[in-house]
Amino acid sequence: MVLLIWAVVIMSQSFTLWFAFHYVYTPGVKQVAQLVSLEMRTLESSMTLIDKPALIDRIMADQPENGRVFITIDESDVPDETSYVMTDLFVEPMKDVMGAGAQVRLGVSPKPGLWISNDALDGIWIHLPLDHFLPYDGLLVTSWVVGTPMLAFILAAIFVRRFSRLLKRLEEAARRIGRGEPVMTLDMDNGPREIIAVNQAFNQMRNNLQEATRERALLLAGISHDLRTPLTRMRLTAEFLGGNDIELQEGMIRDIQDMDDILDQFIAFIRDGSDEATDVGDLNEVIYEVASQFKADDADISVDTQDVPDISLKRLSLKRMFGNLIGNAIRHGGGKVDVYSGMENGEICVVVADRGPGLTETEMLALFQPFARGDESRSTQGSGLGLAIVKRIVDMHHGRVELKNREGGGLEARVYLPVTGEMVPPESMMARIR
Repeated sequence: MVLLIWAVVIMSQSFTLWFAFHYVYTPGVKQVAQLVSLEMRTLESSMTLIDKPALIDRIMADQPENGRVFITIDESDVPDETSYVMTDLFVEPMKDVMGAGAQVRLGVSPKPGLWISNDALDGIWIHLPLDHFLPYDGLLVTSWVVGTPMLAFILAAIFVRRFSRLLKRLEEAARRIGRGEPVMTLDMDNGPREIIAVNQAFNQMRNNLQEATRERALLLAGISHDLRTPLTRMRLTAEFLGGNDIELQEGMIRDIQDMDDILDQFIAFIRDGSDEATDVGDLNEVIYEVASQFKADDADISVDTQDVPDISLKRLSLKRMFGNLIGNAIRHGGGKVDVYSGMENGEICVVVADRGPGLTETEMLALFQPFARGDESRSTQGSGLGLAIVKRIVDMHHGRVELKNREGGGLEARVYLPVTGEMVPPESMMARIR
């Protein structure tokens, strides 16, 4: 925008110079040339009536003492013929009007003057003073030619910087609200009217999104909480039923337990981790804590960790994340689960791999969405929120997560975390559920 404004100013200034030269300066020079031509023809006619020396003496005698218009036949009084931009811009138009054979020379020192002759004058030179030619102040001309574009550039830069600063603030606010971060109310008192109108619309959108997110979180939390009590009663009832149909009783208890686990997933999903304190610690310790819990339940897990730097982390959120990844690998992998951590291209990389049937590319992309499950290569057990929770926790730590099929069969989840102390809230729940 600055360059565009600057280009417009330069183009406008160039057009002004072109217009002034062709429609103001050049017509004036040609008009002077016509007057000079008339004077030269008069002098030529006079030379037919009186000899040249007497004519010169007569003309000079009629001049006042301070007169500066004079005639001479002495070549030493006439300046040499020079050519540079200013003389050419003045001399060439005069030659065009005065015709072939005309000689025009311009002297600028000590004072500007015009020297004119032609073949008919036979060596006579007419000197005309140019009092208003080249009395230009160099500083003034330089200031206009250079200073005007520079001033326009500076003013445009100041304006655009102020304008872009407001746009940058709006851009940052949009990014923050897209990640579910709290956003301050944008200024609606200062700035251009267009920016104020956009800020007002953004503030209204922010308020609507926050209200919708709060209502949805309360809805999910309320449903999850209220269903806990009847589920507990149903489980107690099933356990006290007794009778001969033990298999039916155990099936009911398993179904109730699954429903209770799904509610736990809902509650975990609506938690954004904002109430958990940030700690600086070793990620490998979190991995070992989670793996040891699964090993206590006789899970076949192999853990191989390399030294990684301490990072800012939310320990409970990361334990929930690794628990979901390892739990999925155990549930769907059908065997041993391998966990690896180390540095890769300047990032901390954690890999959880199984030996299950794997997934297609389409299924891998869909699994990070809430309530999504693998179609044919996974079972339908669970709420479909496990990997969505993983994605939110990874986003909270400014990382990324991806799934890929493992060589030799199976699936591996790769989590990359930057070595940074910056922590951000997860992406908004509203974006995940819609």
